[in-house]
Amino acid sequence: MAKKCVLGIDLGTSSCKVLAIDEECKVVAESSGKYPLYIPKPGWSEQNPDDWWKEARSILKGLIKKLKEKNYEISGIGLSGTMSGLILLDKNGKVLRPCIMWNDQRSAKQAIYATEKLGGLENVLKLINNAIRPGHTLPKLLWVMENEPEIYSMSYKLLLPKDYLAYKLTGRFVTDVSYASGTAMFDVKNRKWCDDVVNTFDLNPELLPDCVESPTIIGEVSGPVARELGLESNTPVVSGGGDSALQTVAAGSVNSSITSVIIGTAGIVGAVLDSYSKNPDGLAHVYCSVIPRRWYAYCCSLAAGGSLEWFRQTLAGLEEQVAKLSNRSVFDILCEEAAQSALGSGGVFFMPFLSGERCPFANPNARGVFIGLSLKTRKNDLVRSVLEGVAFNLRRGIELLYENFGVKSEKIYLSGGAILSDVWRQIFAEVFGKEVSVLRYSEKGAALGAAILAGVGAKIWKSVEEVVGNLDIVYRNKPVEENIKYYEKLYRIYKDLYEIIKPAFNLIVEGRS
Repeated sequence: MAKKCVLGIDLGTSSCKVLAIDEECKVVAESSGKYPLYIPKPGWSEQNPDDWWKEARSILKGLIKKLKEKNYEISGIGLSGTMSGLILLDKNGKVLRPCIMWNDQRSAKQAIYATEKLGGLENVLKLINNAIRPGHTLPKLLWVMENEPEIYSMSYKLLLPKDYLAYKLTGRFVTDVSYASGTAMFDVKNRKWCDDVVNTFDLNPELLPDCVESPTIIGEVSGPVARELGLESNTPVVSGGGDSALQTVAAGSVNSSITSVIIGTAGIVGAVLDSYSKNPDGLAHVYCSVIPRRWYAYCCSLAAGGSLEWFRQTLAGLEEQVAKLSNRSVFDILCEEAAQSALGSGGVFFMPFLSGERCPFANPNARGVFIGLSLKTRKNDLVRSVLEGVAFNLRRGIELLYENFGVKSEKIYLSGGAILSDVWRQIFAEVFGKEVSVLRYSEKGAALGAAILAGVGAKIWKSVEEVVGNLDIVYRNKPVEENIKYYEKLYRIYKDLYEIIKPAFNLIVEGRS
């Protein structure tokens, strides 16, 4: 008798990841593949949706073949992907232009215009509960309307990245509530497209895809595609959700007492909210959760793991050579060096604003800073200051979730690149002043979350909460009380330093413009 499993597909910025989990939520197979990112002009970021589909098909064919050899049958497929991209299709389903990606900055002017046209930030928050930023889909669409009117005139349907895969698998134009929340066209409170936004910009409502709850089965894999991939033609496809929504859940947050801290290139501090909550200043994001009748709030710091990656590329040439010779991770070596520095990094503070900053300090002019250098400073102090600076910044994000949304953070779960470093986990625990934990498979991120949703949609499990609640904890780091008190002083200094240095950021940017 065949064993059941479900697939999760995560369409990332640089690669597509697919994993399979069985009825016990154990990973039984996984694979990934890369595709190009195009930068036609500085600040632009585009991808070809057909590159995604080509890579996804290749991965799926290989993975499905292996699963069949292991006597697994696939009960469902769930989807995830980067948020806020813009894909425009004509009536024949042909892609009209490359996808404008989440990190594309060309539409800054349109974001400002949209905010003003809708009556200012206060009214925007009343309509969609989120500030409009250049990365959102609406400003991108307005940019196309202004700069490529011939493309817009041919547009029949707007899709977001993972929904393009849904279309290729099922032939349906559908998105989900978590994904739609990142478009700046969605009424997050009532979980539907915002009529006021659609009408204000004279958009055709038919341009927008149907919107469903994340665990919803949106269709079955079509016959020709199923035959090519080696699937049964009645294999259900579940809509899935946005990567940040699924990462938050897969990392452990299924209610407002549990906070997830996810360290990728960016750093996300997020929590599922038990009820709808107003977003008082628009600094954080409040989106619909992948869990029906729930929402989630999160802060996104733009260079968390990215700060350590920058350090590796810029200042860790020797460590790179040692890593190659010893067949070790260069990040392990850097964290070992950080452990040789005392708490507080010898008086050095690092501000991780290498990409500007979105949250907790909304400042595109912010820049990375080392401050407190002296003749006694050594490289291990610099490395540790990077780890501490990221932790200080994310602690402020945790405080914002408490101040604005009442998130209690009784439990904190870590996920992403930081979890393999005991040194960094301990720094997080002592800066946050709480034990931090890591769930099994949480490093699989959105692909795991998408697979869990597939299992819920296919009735293998009753709910997302049930599955996440049964995942084992693989790491726990408890803070040392004495160290909590010391880091508390340093954290207050960190916040004061930001306010002191903030005017210098504007001087630097203005002087170079």
